[in-house]
Amino acid sequence: MSRQLAFTKLDVFTDTPFIGNPLAIVHVPNTIQLTQNEKQLIAREFNLSETVFHHQQSEIAADSPVTIDIFTTTEELPFAGHPTIGSGFYLLSRAPQLQTVTLRTKAGDIPVVRGTGSPSSVRLQVPNDFRVHAPLNIASVKQLQPQLGEKDFVNGTGGAEACASIVKGMTFLLLALTSEDALARLQPYPIRLVIPDATEKLGAWGVGFAGIYVFHEKPDGSVRTRMFDGPIEDPATGSAASTLGGYLGLQRGNGGPYD
Repeated sequence: MSRQLAFTKLDVFTDTPFIGNPLAIVHVPNTIQLTQNEKQLIAREFNLSETVFHHQQSEIAADSPVTIDIFTTTEELPFAGHPTIGSGFYLLSRAPQLQTVTLRTKAGDIPVVRGTGSPSSVRLQVPNDFRVHAPLNIASVKQLQPQLGEKDFVNGTGGAEACASIVKGMTFLLLALTSEDALARLQPYPIRLVIPDATEKLGAWGVGFAGIYVFHEKPDGSVRTRMFDGPIEDPATGSAASTLGGYLGLQRGNGGPYD
């Protein structure tokens, strides 16, 4: 017997259609049970950086968390930025009487609050189990960017790079570049990042997703970034930005906002 599921597509981080970071939200009624493999196949069919599976309830209420599952085209994620922002916005747009909705993710419960400025804005409290790991020297990360040279990498072609996780299962190699020009010359990677002996080097954080977050910190303290998951470039990523923000805050020792 065939099953049909409704879905919604959003453009996150923008007010302009066809700009920003696209997101598919698949609405799963409580009468339908999807297997992990079925969710993965659906996410692969959408072929977006992430797809959300929204487990529907009879009503959206402030005191009743809404369960969502987040999938890339290859795996489930415990947390990701634009899927939670997009899901929170979608749910609040369907419940105008609410100011807050809570999303239940694999990384924990995430409160999403209606923004006070634009009617299409929301804010969320990012879950974290933040961990800075020992620097990693993965030669292929730089070798697979032959258009960049020694002077383009803050730590040179042979230096180790920072590595951090925002939660268990979401890890980023933080690759520092010396200029915006070098950042612009980056090309997507032909293969996904694999951290050798990940569980030995990262412990409990050495499972799940690993991406390459490349950044250049400008003299005024603002940061330009690009994030790669192999051949896929994510146009905007809350999980990677949260990871880099946490890392830079610890390095500087004074916290504060980062643009």
